[in-house]
Amino acid sequence: MFFAKDQSYAIQGKVALVTGALGSIGRQITQQLLDGGARVVMVDIISDGTGDDVSCELDPDNTKYVQADLRNFADIQRMFDEGAQAFERVDILVNNAGIALFNRLYDDESGDNVALAIDLNLRAPVEATRVFVQMLKASGRQGVVVNIASMAGLLPHEGFEVYGTTKTGLIYFTEASQHLAPQIRVSAVAPFFVDTPMASNAKRLKDTPIMSPFTLLSVNDVADAVIAQVKDRKSGGNTIMLLGPWGRLPVWTFSLSYMYAVFMIVLCQLLGRVKSMLGIRSGSKYLQRNKQHKD
Repeated sequence: MFFAKDQSYAIQGKVALVTGALGSIGRQITQQLLDGGARVVMVDIISDGTGDDVSCELDPDNTKYVQADLRNFADIQRMFDEGAQAFERVDILVNNAGIALFNRLYDDESGDNVALAIDLNLRAPVEATRVFVQMLKASGRQGVVVNIASMAGLLPHEGFEVYGTTKTGLIYFTEASQHLAPQIRVSAVAPFFVDTPMASNAKRLKDTPIMSPFTLLSVNDVADAVIAQVKDRKSGGNTIMLLGPWGRLPVWTFSLSYMYAVFMIVLCQLLGRVKSMLGIRSGSKYLQRNKQHKD
């Protein structure tokens, strides 16, 4: 076994790579990783010197800023290469970068913005995880991935068609990667609305009835959940919902769908065997008519 049972994964001495590190959530995740004794590769698209300034402000000895456009797969490979060059390796990947769409999809949204959201919210974390996992397998090392999903991926709603779709895909991707554990744990957190400039400046979000001070999360709430997923040796394949500041709940959506599908498959097989034993012809009436027509 790669991980001992009932023993927390230590952040101390690890190297983490955080995408979207200059945003409110990414910066708080970086700070908490540093507080836990990790060194952090901070990745963002900003190239005006802000990244280096933030790196120096937080901890110049234990952070490294890498400018990268995650729509470019070559940049994704490069961010790992530069991170490993600075700190010898990468142990933890936090796929935090992403954008939301605030125009109405069928009225005034552009195709370019839709493509951008899909690229950053889904294609980029999938590719980053793929590259990271291949690196870990080649070296035989352990690793942890935490994806930042969203409750929008679990609650279909008008106005979140594209954003929610990308987050649903990210949750599916997380749970489908469960087989990588225990060597490599891929998990996710799915926050509700978070108190960030992106949310507070969006008029359409302010008009959403379910967005209130009672459900609003702080960036610290999200960072706490990310650190908890990193430390939890049983988190592989798990997505945790952040339902306001009150608590965290596991997502059972895909597990329940899987159980239902297995139940229906087994039931259909049993019914097929019963029909066969009783000499009842199987198949739909359409298929039977089609067979007769061919004969």
